[in-house]
Amino acid sequence: MQKGSRHQHLFYVLVILCLVSIVSSCSAAGSQGRSSAQATAGKHVTPTSIPTTPKNAPSCGGTSCTVTGNVSQGRPFINTKNNIHLFLSFDYHISDPSAIAQYYDFVWGASANKVAAYRAANPNILLSYYISFFRDSGVFGDTSAHQSLAYWQSVHPDWILYRCDRQTPAFEDNQNNIIPFDFTNPAVVQWQVQTYALPASQQGYDAIAADNVNLQNLTGACGFYHNGQWVQRYTGDVDDAQWRADVLTWLTRTQQALHALAHPMALIPNLGIGASLNDPILQQIIAHVDAVVDESGFTHYGQNDLTDANWLQYVHFVESVQQQHKAYYIVNEFPDAPLTQADIEWALSSYLMANQGLAAVFFSSMQGYGRDIYVPFLSTQIGSPRDTLYQGQHIYWRDFTHALSVVNPSSTTTYTVNLPGHYTDLNGNALGATITLPPHTGQVLLY
Repeated sequence: MQKGSRHQHLFYVLVILCLVSIVSSCSAAGSQGRSSAQATAGKHVTPTSIPTTPKNAPSCGGTSCTVTGNVSQGRPFINTKNNIHLFLSFDYHISDPSAIAQYYDFVWGASANKVAAYRAANPNILLSYYISFFRDSGVFGDTSAHQSLAYWQSVHPDWILYRCDRQTPAFEDNQNNIIPFDFTNPAVVQWQVQTYALPASQQGYDAIAADNVNLQNLTGACGFYHNGQWVQRYTGDVDDAQWRADVLTWLTRTQQALHALAHPMALIPNLGIGASLNDPILQQIIAHVDAVVDESGFTHYGQNDLTDANWLQYVHFVESVQQQHKAYYIVNEFPDAPLTQADIEWALSSYLMANQGLAAVFFSSMQGYGRDIYVPFLSTQIGSPRDTLYQGQHIYWRDFTHALSVVNPSSTTTYTVNLPGHYTDLNGNALGATITLPPHTGQVLLY
């Protein structure tokens, strides 16, 4: 936002001094789209200082929840209390965005050459630009245009994050050609904002989709060189408190910088929570993001369904994040290809248990991202919730104005339960007085 007052210079001096103070305290605590991008491969951008913006209280109402302080003047999250709400994880295989945009609230990792089509077909859709939170993400519009190790060693040797042998970069997912960065370095954040977020905001994106923001050190990262001297930052172990603290620092700095853009952007990480939902730093992290994409979902990355107490704990966690006015986008991967209706209903009915008005759901086969997941029964008018989930006859229930969601999260036991009225399934088939739910299954029943 630009102002014409002659006090402008004093304002920015004070803002920048605030940023320096915030960054110092944080340090102590611790895509695929193609377009005619403005940047060119290999172009070096010199970072400049980035001001911060104040935070205010969010407000929700009508069809959207406007997080006025978190993303001042940014696009509001869609209110999801009524019916079923979907989002799209990438759009690699979407040839005509205008044909499917109406079915989705949000695209995580929208291609740059599809932004205009999405927006024309669905003015309320939230669109995010994909980056990796600590790896070279190429140039704007081309994530494949990343630079070599030799390039970064010559241009920014202090940025490279290494494993404990002090020679091997802390590559992620065996991608040995994508260089990882020391994300504790404020200059890295400034470069990321200028290289990716600034052009994204100028071309109509609403958010940055930051991938692989894991609370565990899954890459064996250990340290970096500063002025030619080795600095050991981490143990190299998966469970590392310093790593978690540094993730919080990166999120804090990045969110502040995104909110300060002329067209403010939200920060929406793919948050890898790890082993515990009770980690004290997790709540601090939630406070410094605008929404969460959770790739684990109700299927734990497609490895096994969440069951028993773990299922219930996760539902309550998703509820708690929304209560903080943060949107929650749940990815559910399945080993089946194509997905069965039973797969979809397990994830769908579980999502409906947790939705408090700022959640949406996505289903796919293993890493089968970028595809339209819409099927007609997902447009069923289930109405709004009449209550929160409750337990009865050994399973969980939640009442909606036109539907009933039921889930059996047991890992071992099948339950046959009595229905409180006459229902049909999502395909319109009449149901009897009882239904049988095998272990970790769910259904959405219609009045």
